[in-house]
Amino acid sequence: MRLHIADAPWASIPLCCVILTFGLVVSGCQVPNVEPFANATLALRRAIIESGAVTAETMATVPKRSTNTKELMDLWQDRVRLMDVLLGYSDALAGVAAAGAAAQQTVQTLGDSIMSLADIVPSTGAAAREGVQLAQLLIRTGIQIKAYHDLDAAISAAHPALTEVARYLQADLDDLQRLYRNASQDREFAIDETYGKHEAQRDQLLARRDRLRDTMFGTFNDINVEQVKKIEELIAYMEPEHQEYVQQRATLLRERTLTSQMFNKAKQGIRAWVQAHEELKLAMAQKRQPNVRLILSTAQEIKDAVDRIKQR
Repeated sequence: MRLHIADAPWASIPLCCVILTFGLVVSGCQVPNVEPFANATLALRRAIIESGAVTAETMATVPKRSTNTKELMDLWQDRVRLMDVLLGYSDALAGVAAAGAAAQQTVQTLGDSIMSLADIVPSTGAAAREGVQLAQLLIRTGIQIKAYHDLDAAISAAHPALTEVARYLQADLDDLQRLYRNASQDREFAIDETYGKHEAQRDQLLARRDRLRDTMFGTFNDINVEQVKKIEELIAYMEPEHQEYVQQRATLLRERTLTSQMFNKAKQGIRAWVQAHEELKLAMAQKRQPNVRLILSTAQEIKDAVDRIKQR
């Protein structure tokens, strides 16, 4: 039976309510509040999922010659699942940290949660082999963590596996960016193909007009004047279609730039998550909340890029 975040126990109750309930039951808990880390992970997940959605919408406009859309959708679904692994872990960590139970019970719960997350990892499609290896790594890590008696040590033990999840996620983003770039080039080709003949004719008229203008300076006569006037009338007649071409290319290039920025920010957000988790052990040792500002700011930048792309 596959585990999905929406069906997981920690997903059915608002995280703040879980933490509040545990805080009431176990007063005086000295474990720092990990909720900001879980909330930041959720914000990053939403931003990255939105980036996939807007990319899919863009690719839906690609001409029939492109066969990348299905591959993109498969990669997007894999990326959703990998983000669900990070989100499931962060929610589980927040829950057990807030519970304030005995240390051994806490790490046992966290270990079980990490093992269960192995079911989310994609195990079919082009990345099946890597997905199976990643799932096995999560199971081994969960078993290892359950042998610990300290939550700090358990978090350190989980870090390599979570870093590997992040590495796979970044690789998916690279593949997704490659597919988008190919599709964008297909769209550019289609625009040039649609307007190419018209633009070539317009360029010929412009060149002929310029030659006649040069001739007029040497031999000014009515014939040259009439020819220039007729050519300029033709150019004016062709102007609306020319502006359509210019506008479509400008929109495409703007979208390409924004989408590239969006992908780069998404990969930056994954790196920020890994860095924040690495710093989490120190935060817990110092009884302070983890620093998640970079995750949140990057998630907002991804969302801003998505919004700008939607305004096309």
